[in-house]
Amino acid sequence: MGEIPCILSIGAILIAFKCLLIPSYTSTDFEVHRNWMAVTWNRPLKAWYTESTSEWTLDYPPFFAYFEWALAYVAHTIGFDDCLQISMTPIMSPRILVFQRLSVIATDIFYVSSRIFWNIAICALYAFKSPRLVAGIPKKMRKNAQEACFILLATLQALLICDSVHFQYNSMLTAFFILSMYFIDFGMFLLIFFQAALTFSVLLNFKHIYVYYALGYVFFYLVNYFEFSVAKFLRNFSKGTTRYSFQSLTEFLSAISLAIFLLLPFAFSIFPFFHVAGAEGLQNIATRLFPVSRGLTHAFWAPNFWALYNFADLILYRVLSNLNIGKFEAPTYTSGLVQEYSHSVLPSVNPIGTLFLVVIASVIVLTGLVIRWRKDSRPVDFSLFAVFSALSFFYFGYHVHEKAIILITVPMTIFAIKDPKYHSHLIHLSCVASFSLFPLLFTPFEVLLKYAICVAYFFIQLTFLKRYTRMPLGDLLPWRHVASWAGLAIVEIYNTFLHKWLLSDRLPFAPLMVISVLTSIELTSFFGSLIWTTFADGIIEISWQKATCRLREQLIRDMTYSVQTVEDEQDVQIVAGVDTSASSSNPDMVYVSVSFWKYPGLQHLATISDTRILRLPYIPQYLAVREAEVVADFVRTVIAERPELRPDVILCDGFGRFHSRSCGMACHVGALTGIPSIGIAKNLALHDVYETVGIDKKSKVDQFVDSCREVRKPKNECIYKSNKPVPGFIPFDIVEPVKLNILRMGGSMVTIQALSKLLLFFEFQSGVFVSAGYGIDLDLATTISSKFLLNNTTCEPIRAADLESRRLVRENFDGNRDKIE
Repeated sequence: MGEIPCILSIGAILIAFKCLLIPSYTSTDFEVHRNWMAVTWNRPLKAWYTESTSEWTLDYPPFFAYFEWALAYVAHTIGFDDCLQISMTPIMSPRILVFQRLSVIATDIFYVSSRIFWNIAICALYAFKSPRLVAGIPKKMRKNAQEACFILLATLQALLICDSVHFQYNSMLTAFFILSMYFIDFGMFLLIFFQAALTFSVLLNFKHIYVYYALGYVFFYLVNYFEFSVAKFLRNFSKGTTRYSFQSLTEFLSAISLAIFLLLPFAFSIFPFFHVAGAEGLQNIATRLFPVSRGLTHAFWAPNFWALYNFADLILYRVLSNLNIGKFEAPTYTSGLVQEYSHSVLPSVNPIGTLFLVVIASVIVLTGLVIRWRKDSRPVDFSLFAVFSALSFFYFGYHVHEKAIILITVPMTIFAIKDPKYHSHLIHLSCVASFSLFPLLFTPFEVLLKYAICVAYFFIQLTFLKRYTRMPLGDLLPWRHVASWAGLAIVEIYNTFLHKWLLSDRLPFAPLMVISVLTSIELTSFFGSLIWTTFADGIIEISWQKATCRLREQLIRDMTYSVQTVEDEQDVQIVAGVDTSASSSNPDMVYVSVSFWKYPGLQHLATISDTRILRLPYIPQYLAVREAEVVADFVRTVIAERPELRPDVILCDGFGRFHSRSCGMACHVGALTGIPSIGIAKNLALHDVYETVGIDKKSKVDQFVDSCREVRKPKNECIYKSNKPVPGFIPFDIVEPVKLNILRMGGSMVTIQALSKLLLFFEFQSGVFVSAGYGIDLDLATTISSKFLLNNTTCEPIRAADLESRRLVRENFDGNRDKIE
């Protein structure tokens, strides 16, 4: 589907669906926004933030107050003056309902609309025109990625529930944030950076909760705009100097310009109030925007750290009270009311304490993010800065509302499109967000509606993410996530349909508390998993993966893994070859292919391929850490679906026991699949040989290399240089027992410069080097491998898998680009 049809179709469907939602239930937010229209229309400017006839006083920044005045002007113009009455009691009528619902639908044009409205259709603008969205995505997947981004943002279930059912204007405000991200993605010019900062500043003056993103902006601008160096800062700090000096007059002037762009919206926002009421007018705004009398948590606890803190305090209170240990006041945070409260056992928490935790958590994670990208020399992507910044504020913030989870899901959706490794994280976050928002809607009609919206979005998300990456469902839906959703679904069903029937009016807050605690646990898990995945290539992760790999290798060497060993050639009926090919644009995205062949008849049975995401970094001498489990899992999946193809031996592109730790890639694949394996390498680097046999045997290796050179001279018609089948092999008998047999030396021998640029190493290329993997001996492995050489430079099953994976990479990932080796 092209851009225009996609945008038109989704826009029309959404508008029609939102029109059908007009008669949905009326939440208190209807009266909130109706009263704000009435206040801004009937009261002078200086009284906007002091008017208190209704309990729903104006508590959003001035730009949103001006927006309410504009809505009031429209209502007055078209004869809806009944919307504009100031009253102590709520006012609602069909006319008011229709007007307010249509105002949300109209402002949604700013979020998603047709191509005609490019200047205001921010969602479509970002999805189809942002240069960074698809910069790291394989060429042939970019269109699907853009469509997935647009559809997932346009149909975001949290926005539908909060805006079109519960009633708010979050879509319009989210559009400002996405527009700022769009400018950042074009941030090669100073003016674009200024536009991004200006847009965010405007957003803050509409709704101050978007300060959740502030530290993300700060860190991103320090790194990209001012080119701030963490290493330089730490050096200065160690010398007792923490002052950051501007490197040039140009940089200083740029900083001043940026500050002006940031302050301009604030000046336009608050100056009219200062003009009519002086400092008192500013104080009135601050008092309304930052009330501290609402308590640590909302009436329904948002899924964050403080929900767990409240629950721990409640458990301690119950246990200690039953054991008659100490005297504690009964908790009041389970009353379901918005109020200040003190904890019974644990220390009470004030706003300053939560702000301290927010800043500390944000600074630690964002600093780590800066260091990670500086180390890897990769472009810093703002969307992940925004995710971590919003997540830190949401998790540790004071009086967080569950609806604020939208601030995490929006940038996370964008970042997951940019990096498919995070697709399972995005789906999990979306499901947790759905469950945390369910308590907002509780009337019978809306109960079914909220379930329908969230289930539909789940399948839309799953469908378009799978269409985009072709990843298997198992990678998108880990079993632990599915189990947690099942638990949450049971509690939700109990809360909605069974609790009141079983317990009448007793313990009304109990099931809501359980939902809060369970979603808090899942959000904590998401936070930890996000950190772990993002910093997976750090020192800690590399050390951990190396240690885990060495432990597994010891178990493999001890033959701990079960395997149906092959002791005779007669036991082999089917042989499989496996290989992977990676995208040039994103080496983490690979095609895994497995080719099945009859033995000894050498008839090709089938070649099966699928996409996989390599989630772990490449570590030299530890290739199995990155690829072994992915390859083994794919082989197991294929065998489960096609048991008649179960091979007796697997040929792997790599080494087996001929390895510096006597456990190469083939050993891992054989142990993890329970199928005997053979390692067949095409290249043999001498520096790896030295590592494997020991540097003390270097002279013997060099003599062996010299003899091989003599064998390869043109005057010697040696069969090892020919591409025709060979009956014999060269045993690499430098060490005993022999772990490597050479079926073919290949036609080329190149000199490789080491990374240090001081040492030169030789590498034999396009050869056939056989080493036993797991569950088979070297002699039998050599016999089987030699029969598959045919007229090629490697064994046919591996060659077939390699060619198929390369073809699929070209067709579905990179076009005509070659595979990254």
